[in-house]
Amino acid sequence: MGGGGAGAPGHIAVVDGGSFVLPYVHGLVLALRGRGHRVTVYASRTRYNAAFLDALRTAEGVEVVEAGVSRSVAPRWRGVPAYVALLFTLWRRRRTYSVINLQFSVLGALELPLWWLLRRRLVYTVHNAVPHGHAGERHGPTGWIAGLARTLVFPSRYTRNDFMRRYGERFAARSQVLPHGLLPLAPGDAPVPYPPCPAPTALVYWSTVKPYKGIELFAALARSPEVRAEGLALEVHGAWAPELAGLKSELMSLGVRVNDAYLDAPALRQLFARNAVFLLPYRGASQSGALYTLLHHGCTMVCADAGDLGSFMRRFGLTGLLLSERSAAAVLTCLDYLQQHTATVQRAFAAAQAQNQWDVALAAAAAAYEPGA
Repeated sequence: MGGGGAGAPGHIAVVDGGSFVLPYVHGLVLALRGRGHRVTVYASRTRYNAAFLDALRTAEGVEVVEAGVSRSVAPRWRGVPAYVALLFTLWRRRRTYSVINLQFSVLGALELPLWWLLRRRLVYTVHNAVPHGHAGERHGPTGWIAGLARTLVFPSRYTRNDFMRRYGERFAARSQVLPHGLLPLAPGDAPVPYPPCPAPTALVYWSTVKPYKGIELFAALARSPEVRAEGLALEVHGAWAPELAGLKSELMSLGVRVNDAYLDAPALRQLFARNAVFLLPYRGASQSGALYTLLHHGCTMVCADAGDLGSFMRRFGLTGLLLSERSAAAVLTCLDYLQQHTATVQRAFAAAQAQNQWDVALAAAAAAYEPGA
């Protein structure tokens, strides 16, 4: 199945019942509209990223069907029936859709009968080969839904390859890679042009803080005499997982600024406008939403060689900002590279930003969303 087809526009249902990836859905839906498709979005009301759902409600050619599914607005005993009702609406209206694009399942195996019945229209976006924190090589519901879908869409080549390694190459013929698009902080935010890269005054992490994110590297940075000699402030911004309370206390005792909170768009715009290098020290990752938000807002990043982070940096000629190991010395080596190749880095990030615009990204996998593909 080739990408970039030019079939007739259809009516596409995009299903993110728990509103897990609303900024992603927003970008995808507007790109689909740009190709002439009508789109109905099935999603949840949510405390977080609600502006993206509001923006979709007012977009021409887009309909939003919503329910109180997200745990941010409803307890599970109310959210599950609300999700079932959402899926029932999808079923009643199934014949109006040429494609039904599932982003995330909420009830796992319990949904299989529905997806089996809808299999000829089902396009399944596999954001992760297995959920974060899943110990097994395979995840049953992910593999089962993938087996039913007419087409699989992957947000990165790394995720596709990881999925094929775990579940088998039999899925390859009906797979597409739709490169992850830029993620603005708020709907309508234009991409921020990449400025020259002066010597940074801070090394900053921003995103949720979870065990696989590798934040312990900041302890090594705080203990490094060489980092202290550079005069770099060390900062971690984002809500922490409760099990990392010990690490948070350790970092604070070492002088790292820790902001354990959800940052709203105005606060993040201030953070992104600072003269800082953002460090993504992940131990494992499929694709990082934080990376594509930082890319949209013109921020310079140093990344661990994990999952799509490594693939992204190599694809755009930014290997000089890819950590060779998880150490303070490796971070300093990347900062030295940045100062010696400022213009090259600026051009590379600008090219990456242009290539990850949603309309450009969707062109690579447009055939997956065409009627009868």
